[in-house]
Amino acid sequence: MITIQRRNTYNATLTVTDSDGNAYDLTGITVFFTVKNKTDHEDDDAAAVITKDITVHTDAAGGITTLALTAVDTDVNLGDYKYDIRLYSGSVQLNSTRDICSIVDIVTKRVI
Repeated sequence: MITIQRRNTYNATLTVTDSDGNAYDLTGITVFFTVKNKTDHEDDDAAAVITKDITVHTDAAGGITTLALTAVDTDVNLGDYKYDIRLYSGSVQLNSTRDICSIVDIVTKRVI
């Protein structure tokens, strides 16, 4: 499960490995991060609340990339959603992670 504070930036380092635990080479791979309502079973991502396409990786050969969401990306209704991370390069289509994404409210709201 990941927890994201609404209307805040969110950054996570993602390390992709194969079934033996070896780094998966991300060279030429697009990493799709998609967050949807739990009840969304459509065949496309039109109703997704967050989508991010990552094409530039921190260390492609080492299987390391960075998910960077802006405050605009995370400006969605509070609640629990489903998410997945999908690797895509035309011939390669793999889902590496699927879990729950919780969008929570910030506690402190005062400003200087």
